[in-house]
This record gives sequence, C-alpha cells and structure tokens, in this order.
Amino acid sequence: MDRRVSLATRSVRVLIPDQLPTLFEPQKAVMTPHVRASVVDDAAPPERRLTMLALQLAVLEKAASRLGTLGFIWATVVLLGGFAITLGQIDFWCITTLLLVEGARILGRSHELEWQHETTGRAPVSWAVGRVFHWLQLLSASSCAALSLVRLVHQRYGGSEEAHVNRHSALDIFYGLALAEALLFLVEKALWQWRVGHHRLLERVAADCHLNTACGAVAVRRFFYDSYSRCLNGSIFEGLHMDLVSYADDLLTAGSHDEQRLGASILAALVESDRFADATLRKIGTSGPTIERLIEMLSWKNASEKDVRRSAAVVVFMLTGRKLNALRVTGIPGAMESVASLLYADLDELNLLGLSILNKLARDHDNCDKIGRTRGLLDRIISYAGIVANGPATGPPTDMRLKAVKQSLRVVKRLASTTGTTGKLLRRELSDIVFTVSNIREVLQLQQQHDEKDVSELHRLAIEILTNLAMDEEAREMIGGTGGVVSTLVSMFLPEEQEAEPAPDRHKDAVRVEAGEALAMLALDSRRNCGAIIMAFGGGVDRLVETLSDPVVVISAARILRNLCTYAGEEYHLTLRGVTAGATKTKLLNISIGLAAQMLRFMQPGKLRASLATAGVTDAALARTLVLVLREYSHPSLVLPRIRLHTLELAIALMRSDARFVALFVELGMEAEQRRVAETTSGLECFNVFSGSVGLSRRVVSVGSLVESAMELMRQQACTSQSQKR
Repeated sequence: MDRRVSLATRSVRVLIPDQLPTLFEPQKAVMTPHVRASVVDDAAPPERRLTMLALQLAVLEKAASRLGTLGFIWATVVLLGGFAITLGQIDFWCITTLLLVEGARILGRSHELEWQHETTGRAPVSWAVGRVFHWLQLLSASSCAALSLVRLVHQRYGGSEEAHVNRHSALDIFYGLALAEALLFLVEKALWQWRVGHHRLLERVAADCHLNTACGAVAVRRFFYDSYSRCLNGSIFEGLHMDLVSYADDLLTAGSHDEQRLGASILAALVESDRFADATLRKIGTSGPTIERLIEMLSWKNASEKDVRRSAAVVVFMLTGRKLNALRVTGIPGAMESVASLLYADLDELNLLGLSILNKLARDHDNCDKIGRTRGLLDRIISYAGIVANGPATGPPTDMRLKAVKQSLRVVKRLASTTGTTGKLLRRELSDIVFTVSNIREVLQLQQQHDEKDVSELHRLAIEILTNLAMDEEAREMIGGTGGVVSTLVSMFLPEEQEAEPAPDRHKDAVRVEAGEALAMLALDSRRNCGAIIMAFGGGVDRLVETLSDPVVVISAARILRNLCTYAGEEYHLTLRGVTAGATKTKLLNISIGLAAQMLRFMQPGKLRASLATAGVTDAALARTLVLVLREYSHPSLVLPRIRLHTLELAIALMRSDARFVALFVELGMEAEQRRVAETTSGLECFNVFSGSVGLSRRVVSVGSLVESAMELMRQQACTSQSQKR
C-alpha cells in the first residue's frame, strides 16, 4: 500500500516512519505474546547414569548381604549349634574365621559409606581413612573367597563319623554361601572400579552437567554416594527418584552451611546450561524455601563466601528472567535489600549480577516502585553510571567499568520510562540525585576508544534516559542548564561534515535519532532550552533546516524546529525566520503540517505563494489536501494523535495569511469536516507528551478552540463577501 501523501488524488495516505517516537505518541499496554515453550529434551538426564549404577551396585550389595546373613544363621544354628561337637578342628576354626572376617567386612562397609559421604572433597587424611576401609573390605572378601574355595575343593572335613552325611552337606552349603557372598561383593567392587575408575563415569557426568569445577566434581561424587546409600538403606529403587536439582534443593534448604554452598553451586551450573536451564528454573520456581534461601545467600558478607554469593546471584538472575518467578522473588520480605547488597562491594562480577537482576525486575511496574522505595538503592545504581568512579580520570575506562555503566544505564532507563504516578515520582527522584545528569554527560562525552557498537549503545541508553527524565518540567530545565549536555546532543545529532560521504552506520544513525528526540523534548515548553539549542546550532537554524532533507532524522529535525518556533520567544524571532527555507523539504504529514503552521508566522506577505510555486503545489491542491486529512482522520489517531490539531493550525494560518484560502476551504467543505472534528475530540489530542497512555504537558490551545477560530474566520469572510455584494 502506498503510504505517501498525494496532492492529486482523493485519498490520503500517511507515511509512517520505521522508528515511531516513543514519548510523543501514546502507547497502549502491550500484552506479552504467548511464547511457545521450548521442547523439553526427552533424553534421560546425565545423572540418571549414576542412579542406575547405584541401583546395580545396591542389588549386588544387598544380594551379598542377604547371603551373608543366611550364611551366618546357617553357621550359628546348624553348624555351631547342631554339629559343634562333631566338627573337625580345621572346619571349626575356618567357620569361626569366616564369621569374624565377614563381620570385619560388614563393619568396614558401613564405615566406608559413612566416610564416603562425610569426607567428599575434604582433607587427604579423611580420604586415606576411607581407602583403609576400602582395602579392608577387599582383603576380607578375598580371604573369605579363598578359604571357602579351598575347603570346597579339598572336601576333607574330618571330625567324628557320627552324622557324617548331614555334616558334610551342611559344610558344603556354608562354604558355598560364604564363597557366593564374597564373589558377589568382589563383582560389585569390580563393577564400581570399572565404571567409576576406568570409565571415569563421575567426571563424564560432571562434564555433561557443566559441573567441571572442583566444587562440581565434589557435588557429583556426593550425589552418587547419597544415591547409593538410599538404595542400600531403603528400597533399591529409591535412588532412581533422585535428580541433581532436587538434590541441590535439599542441600540448600536442609543442609549445613557447607552443603548449602554445594547446593548453590549445583543450581548455578545447571541454570547456566542451555540444555538444563528451563527444567531447572521450572523446579526452582515452584520451591518457595529454595528461593528464600537463595535470596538470603545474596546478603552473605564473609569474604570467603564470595563464590556462593556469585552462585546464588546467577540463579536469582536467571529466575527473574520469567515474570512469574520475578514476582515470587520480590514477594519475599527483604528481597530487594538482599539484591541491593550485591552493589556494595568492589567493582566485580557481583556488582554486574546485582545490576542485571535489578534490570530484569524493573520490567514490572510494581517492582520499579519497590526499587525506588528501597533506601539508598537509586543513589547506588546511579553511582555505577559514571565513567569515572572516583577522582579524576587516569586513563580510558576498563572493560569492567564499561559493563557496569551499561548495566546501570539499562536499569535507570527502565525506571525513568515507568508510566503513571510511579514513573512521575521515579523521574523526580532520579533527577534530584545530583550525580545523575553529570554521570550521563560523562557517558555522552565518551570517545570511540572501545568497540564502536558498545559505545553507540552507551550513548543511546544515556540519551534515552535524558529524554525520559525531560518529561518532568523541572528536570527539563535542569538538564538544559547542565553545562555541555545540549552541545553534546547537538554534535551527536549533526556530526561534523566529512569530505567523503560516510558509509551508512545503523548504530550511529540510531544515536542521531535518539539525540533528536532528546533535543525536541528539551525544547518543549522551555524558552531557556530553546535558546541554548539555537546557540548550540551556531546561533541559527540553517543547519537544522538542511536536515529536513535527511531521511534518517527528518522527523526529529521537524519536531525540534516546530518546538523552537513555538517556545523560543520573541527575542529569537529574527533568527527563526530561516525556518521558512525548509517549507518544501519534507512531506511527512504529521510533522510537516505542524511545522508549516509555525513557518507561516515567520513568512513575509507574498512569500507563501512563492514557496508553494517553488514546490509545485497550487493553493487549491494544498487546501484540498488539508480537507482530505480531516476527512481521512474522522476520529483521533493513536499513531498520529496531533494530526487533526496541526491541520487546523495550518488551515487557520493559511486563512489569516491569504484570504483566498477561506473561499477555497468553504468551497471544499471544510466547515463540515470541522464540525465532525469538534464532535469527536478526545483527550488524546490535548497533550504534547505521553507516558504510556498517560498524557503529559497539556497543550494551551485545545482542538475545540481551534475549530471555533477557524469557523469564526469563515464567518467573517462570509460577512465580508455579503457586504461587498451589497
């Protein structure tokens, strides 16, 4: 569809720019689109291999234990109870030895599991004790297997001839049970060594779960031991229900201080993984105690707890990426203070994480209010927005400083763009902090010493903050009165001309557009700022008029010129006469009509006709276009809220400049269109600036009064015509 204005057709189409202004037009509440959840990976998680191995080992261990129990009962009840007198001396001592060795193995087994659980990742001495119990079991099982096998092979049981047949069978059964028990245990140990030692299963699972660090290896090993213990102490299938997320939750909520650190490190590794992040965050988000403990960890102040604070901050940062989880986080008493505690430290990753969390929380309107009400938090956020942290600059800012500046600006931008009463209060509080504008000025004056894209983003964020703050009348005057701000914005909007035409740069173009929006906002209803802008442009508007031919910033340029003409004051009347040179440079309907109405104030009699002739536009074509605009926009437009108002302003200016336009408008039916406008006027057309759907900076002249003025001019012309006829 053709969106350009045509002066020769009966239909009117409006050219809508690619980048619509954000503060000069109202914005409806944007509903968050339904995002299809990512497909959950149906493959078994890596830790399932550990729980399966724990199940296999537990089956072997329990089978060996049951055989051992049966062998003990058989030895005590049948052999030592029924055949104690008839047993030979060798078998008696063999049975006794086997029972004692088996008891030693069971004792070593219980202590080995205890040491494996308690000493994971601790001192080498503890590890050595566990190895002693390990070898004790191996020696016990090996000696039992060897002794049982020798007795079964020899079959020389001796003893008295009484009850020889039954005694022989009983000994075979006992030695067979002892041998089977020892072999099952040795098979278990061999399987353990093959999978854990040779195939390095624990290390592979740790790598798959992104737990490659020393702490992560400890976590995986401990998870495996706990799974194995559950299979031994309860049902053999109990360990299969374990997973790393639930295990980490248990460590966080019910564990000791060291276990809490371990749980936090596990969750941090999982949420930083593309594969496991979604599932992990879903489980954490439904666990209130886990979120509370993570929030509590953020405020741990011991220097040795920096790593655990980092882990907790990573998890909270990922959680706040989802609105529902963010609401759960901020619903915890003291949560905002805990997040703020991350900012009170030396410049490091914790500060960046704290700012990043605040940036995500600030996406919610209510959270912005909580951030503003948290004592000292706004001041702390602003302190990170300065390029120079303390004292004079000694060199270019470090990468860490630039990252902190960027995160701080993102938070401030969200706060400054908050709508409604909350936004009004936040903008006032932000502008009242004496370092806000000066820190932003440092960012604007940052040279291209770093990555051009990053610097452009910093400039754009800083300018957007100024634009939002300037919605407040007092802040607008303060920003304009801060040295260097207006001149820097002008230099960004109109960079120095180069000999060769530069290649298109979308990052620089975006900065130019934002700088234009900021200048237009600063010029709104501020005589002093208008004067400062005119002086920054070299004491005239010639350069600004030339930009009306620049498609990148034509909208901003036209808006700046219109505000200068409207609010600069009589002392700049002669200076602003140069604006008339731009009468034929732009055809953007909503902007050019409003600007044209102001241009007519500075045109000498007869210059209007010459300008129209230069542009190739006849009086009738211009009048017909204005009538068609009112007819096309029979109701207020959300996209172009002031187009009818500007059309009426231009029509009135034309009728006052040249009486011929009154007759043209009467002939084209302007009067009927004006009545329709009067009947459909709304509050949408009464404001110059919008904060969301809330209007700010109410216009002095309303649409209704403009309609009355236009109708009065037509009536006067009608009376004059009748008098002449008489």
